Amino acid sequence: MDTQIVAGRKVVLEYLFTLHGDATLYISESAHGKIIDVIISAAHSKNIPVQKVHKSWFASHCTTNHQGVALVMSYRPSKEERQFDLKKIASSHGVIVACDEITDPHNIGSVIRTTEALGGSAVVVTKAHAPEISPTIIKASAGATAHIPVHQVANLARFLDEAKKAGFWVIGTSDRGTQPINAISNYKPAILIIGSEGSGMRQLTQSLCDVIVRIPLKGNVSSLNASVACGIVLWELLHE
Repeated sequence: MDTQIVAGRKVVLEYLFTLHGDATLYISESAHGKIIDVIISAAHSKNIPVQKVHKSWFASHCTTNHQGVALVMSYRPSKEERQFDLKKIASSHGVIVACDEITDPHNIGSVIRTTEALGGSAVVVTKAHAPEISPTIIKASAGATAHIPVHQVANLARFLDEAKKAGFWVIGTSDRGTQPINAISNYKPAILIIGSEGSGMRQLTQSLCDVIVRIPLKGNVSSLNASVACGIVLWELLHE
């Protein structure tokens, strides 16, 4: 039977909240504290067996900072492999965040975490020039991947065309944007584009945007981290 492993205290706890199916929780013999008790209690509430193991078990099974906690689950299709219903999201005036070739897995994880926390409907990640959804991304998302669909697309431009046909606005972000950020709250449903760390949105992606917004900055730095920019624009789009 195929399995997948998630590791880290916060990540494991988030997955335990949503878990359906067979799993085993592994706890380091030396791990202790309130959150460990909460994790074990959550596992027991789902009838998930708990095994205490030597710390060497984690070194051979985990590729991220495990904090003495790992959950081994029977394989379930990842979020990006599940049905991704644009029309359903559009009907609820949802907002999808699309990462345009963001290459740093920690940035992608942070964008996923921010999107889920602020009420976004899904995250889209390109397959080319971007990492696969990995344990590092899951860890960086603080377990948000357990709660929000993450959809990988081979062709972002084609995806944006499909989204437009489903009724979405496409909103880009750039330091050269012309639209005031506080004027976009009615632009829903929406695809919010977050460009890559170095060069921002690609030219083709920009050409498909209905509007490009600029975050006004008052300091000396000229740009923001991807997840910070995502959070600021999402707040404008989603807060009532």
